[in-house]
Amino acid sequence: MLNRSPTKVFMILGTLVSWISAASSVSTTFSNSVQYQFDTNGNAIDLTSGKVDWLGGAYVWYGLPFGCGKDFCGVATYSSADLQTWHYNGLLFNPNTPEIETLCSAPLSGNCGRPHIIYSAGNNNYVLWVDAQTPGYAIFTGNSPIGGFVHSQSRALVGYQPAGPFKAGDFSVHVIDGTGYIAYSLLDFSTTGASIWPPFLQSIYVQKLTPNMRNTTGTAYHVLTNSDLVDMQAESPDIFKRGDYFYITASNTCGFCTGTLLVVYHSKNISGPWTRQIISADTCGGQTTGVLTLPAPNGGASSYIHSADLFRTAPIVGTRTATHGHQFQKLEFDNDGTLKDLDCSLSKSVTVSLTPGTGVPDPKTGRAVSATDGSGETGSYSVSCNLPSYQLYQTWKSSKSGNLAEIGVNIASVEPTRNLTITVFRYNNDTNFFTPRYVWETLTTFNLVPENISQALQVVRVPVGKAVKHGDRLGVALVSGSITPMCTMVKGGKTAGYNVMGDVCGRANGNGNGNTLFANGPGQVSLRGRNGKTPPIQTLDQEIKWYAIVN
Repeated sequence: MLNRSPTKVFMILGTLVSWISAASSVSTTFSNSVQYQFDTNGNAIDLTSGKVDWLGGAYVWYGLPFGCGKDFCGVATYSSADLQTWHYNGLLFNPNTPEIETLCSAPLSGNCGRPHIIYSAGNNNYVLWVDAQTPGYAIFTGNSPIGGFVHSQSRALVGYQPAGPFKAGDFSVHVIDGTGYIAYSLLDFSTTGASIWPPFLQSIYVQKLTPNMRNTTGTAYHVLTNSDLVDMQAESPDIFKRGDYFYITASNTCGFCTGTLLVVYHSKNISGPWTRQIISADTCGGQTTGVLTLPAPNGGASSYIHSADLFRTAPIVGTRTATHGHQFQKLEFDNDGTLKDLDCSLSKSVTVSLTPGTGVPDPKTGRAVSATDGSGETGSYSVSCNLPSYQLYQTWKSSKSGNLAEIGVNIASVEPTRNLTITVFRYNNDTNFFTPRYVWETLTTFNLVPENISQALQVVRVPVGKAVKHGDRLGVALVSGSITPMCTMVKGGKTAGYNVMGDVCGRANGNGNGNTLFANGPGQVSLRGRNGKTPPIQTLDQEIKWYAIVN
């Protein structure tokens, strides 16, 4: 899978990846402007409260998918050799059995949230911890980090969880210098009652794990600095070590909100005393999910990659949203062990070297990665929910002669009321869109029914099966009959990197490379303008995310 040329450079999923020496290292650049990542089939990564860890010889990104529209859809994983190209592995266990539905779907149960996988060297297996029911946490075991986990009837308890209205909540487990640790938030429901805020108090404890990584042992230490509302509203913790210091990252009570504090505690001992910093006012419009410790591939200092759910990017909002993006950013430290502030500017990028993973399927097996034509799996995509406010016509020139097997577009919606009609067509030139009574050549029409529309930005595959020639002008029309909005992914336009809600720029000639996005409003089928000569069709300074496969 790895190219052994020492200097080959190429683009993968919006990030520059340089294969320096396939046997030893790969150089990867993270950019704040790339807020959505995709699997090799083109689907936007649907993970919330996720974490990236080095497991089984590869980088594994796991978390909660919410595309099914329920409180719990399972725990999904993706694998990567370079932290950029992600292969979808599926779910860690079947979420639809009566046992799992009882465990993970009860109100205020934790819904199997904040999943974390840890390797047990003593048992040579993997242990999955999830926040489900009480006391402590539910655990699963498996022989692979990417599937086949079995629920254990024993629970992992914590060292401090008083009887009564207390619950162990958000948490993280991690192996540091051969010893397992847990950092967890203890929810205190005796503190409810405020009319608006805070809903309750919660604070962080840290404790060691047993050698088999299936329970805790020893004293649970309270992570406090001055017991103010920052300390007493701390959630979503993660724990790691750098040099002599233990670090715990956390947010304040947020609940999938569009920005909360990024809090960092550090101490030379888990018993304290702890020093606290706030390194971001709003975590760049999201909530922290964890820190990946990234050892230098050829010795030297490790890198620490912070990840966050960017809920501010999600146009479909709610307590469970599947349309948000993610951010990966390298943490920067001062000489005294404190951290520099997180940089939320879209221009921020940083390159790190890492050990390449193994055992991940070749990216070229993915439909989107290997597609003949398309908008590409790179670049700064955002989400546009301008269906049905507009009817969209994405066009391109075929780069190959052969059989147009299928096209794919990313679509998401919540409770759509009617079909999305997708038409693939051939036309003569761009002036056809401004010409009255023009009739294109329909290659296929596909009706996407509401029950088959995901709340995540998943690829809708449209089979075509028609012959095309190199240079043919082709297009895909998206026409929604729904009352509620439907969303696509777009890149380009002056607001790229943020939510785009139909920014019509009125261009007349497209973007010059044959990939032009045309649009008209529903019912806009007549001439417009004060002189009565303006066609109802406009061009958008954007391109939807799509691909086409010609065999």
